[in-house]
Amino acid sequence: MTYAERMAAYAARAAELAAQDPTPALERAVSLLEGAGHIIIGGAAGLSAAGGLDYQSEEVLRRDFPALHALGYHTLWEALWDPSRTYLQKQGMIAAEALWARYDFPVIQAYRDLLALVEGRNYFVLSSNIDDQFQKAGFDPDRIFCPQNSIADFQCSIPCCDALWDGEAIYRTIVAHMDPVTYACREEDLPRCPHCGAPAVRNMRGRDVFVPWKVMANRAPFERFWAEAAQDDTVFLELGVGFNSPGLIRHPFQRMTALWPRASLIRMNRDYPSVPEKIRSRSVELGGDMALHLHRMRLLASR
Repeated sequence: MTYAERMAAYAARAAELAAQDPTPALERAVSLLEGAGHIIIGGAAGLSAAGGLDYQSEEVLRRDFPALHALGYHTLWEALWDPSRTYLQKQGMIAAEALWARYDFPVIQAYRDLLALVEGRNYFVLSSNIDDQFQKAGFDPDRIFCPQNSIADFQCSIPCCDALWDGEAIYRTIVAHMDPVTYACREEDLPRCPHCGAPAVRNMRGRDVFVPWKVMANRAPFERFWAEAAQDDTVFLELGVGFNSPGLIRHPFQRMTALWPRASLIRMNRDYPSVPEKIRSRSVELGGDMALHLHRMRLLASR
């Protein structure tokens, strides 16, 4: 099967599920969660997008970044990856995006509903998101592992030390003085290390100079939780995970569901909800509106 054929099959399954009454699947998902000894939550971009933090929506760009829409962009993702931007435009856009996604956007209701479903239960979160919505919604910070970190922290680009510092004031300074039409910022507003004066960069995995101590703080607890889950009635609750980085959540969740005899998978995804045939009997597929599904599951669980 070619890539195009696989994507067409995913789209067809998503449309099929979206057209069905999801009530039986939601009831089964709640039952699985209530019977689980371990719950491993995998949260990705689709979960935040369900609450309006959608980098692929022209409506969101028009609403929250009208100047970028006026420049001819159709989505925030397109703007942030435009190779024709100047360096100062790029930094201005990145700062505006960070304020929007990490600091100014309210807590998304889907995260609150999710927390209500698992609060008091034995859960751990694995997330590729960089917006800190799990932390903002009130999830136990000791039960969250975000190996890519968020967009909140800065570090030295050398690095001369292991220090990290919060970027909110940096972002606000950049945005306050940038050109509101082109998003070009001022060179003098770009951050520098307070210790050695070198340029500062965001503390995000993937850089050769990445300072890992904050990101890796919960790695060992997560790995212990994962090992314990292999011997228990475990539910993988996968939320909004597509194919941007499937090796972190989507593929491991599928593989462990197949390998662990007492594991089940709940996959919620607007565009890619289908699971492999060999684990379908131990899985729940939910397409359509993820925010609505989580809210209905919360109500079902409280009955």
